Amino acid sequence: MKKNGESMRQRIIKESVSLFLRKGFQGTTMEEVTNAVNLTKGAIYWHFKSKDHLVETILEEWEKAYLDGLIASVNAVEGSFIDRFRNYHRYAWGFAGNNPQLCMVWTSLAAEIGGSGLKVERKFREGLERYIHFLSGLIESGKAEHVVKEDMDSYVLANSIIGMHNGLFLQWYLKHGTIEGTQLARTFSSILLSGITVKGG
Repeated sequence: MKKNGESMRQRIIKESVSLFLRKGFQGTTMEEVTNAVNLTKGAIYWHFKSKDHLVETILEEWEKAYLDGLIASVNAVEGSFIDRFRNYHRYAWGFAGNNPQLCMVWTSLAAEIGGSGLKVERKFREGLERYIHFLSGLIESGKAEHVVKEDMDSYVLANSIIGMHNGLFLQWYLKHGTIEGTQLARTFSSILLSGITVKGG
């Protein structure tokens, strides 16, 4: 029974992600979610108390699937800052290639929810700040190795990298099938390392 419940929960999440991508968070109603999964309202609300609860769960899915995995992957690298930084890019783009809708919905929710004052904004910002904190720490480790330029603000740089990642992912998503994500990732990594490192990476 639990397995069926979890399966239905994942189905609701999957259909909701598709709806949010097409119509936005605010433009999607719980009735549309109900119709998409062919359930009664009571069945939907048994799994999710509200639309806010549903989108918070999607944000948690992103954080568990992407951010937890990213942090573990980078921390497992026994090497220099350059090795860890390249691992970061490989993981990020590999995950995006395997989970394009989950990544795209996070990007679109960032645009819609950020600065909106909506209740779910807090949940989004918690995950984002955790991401920024991790990346800032990675950059600081590069400074400790005297690889990353000392005059760069690690927090600002982390925000900039995440912003550029979001933009690149959006571009790849829009051009899917006509440009390879690995090419974008390598190009971006090369440009970025040459800009932030003392000797160009």
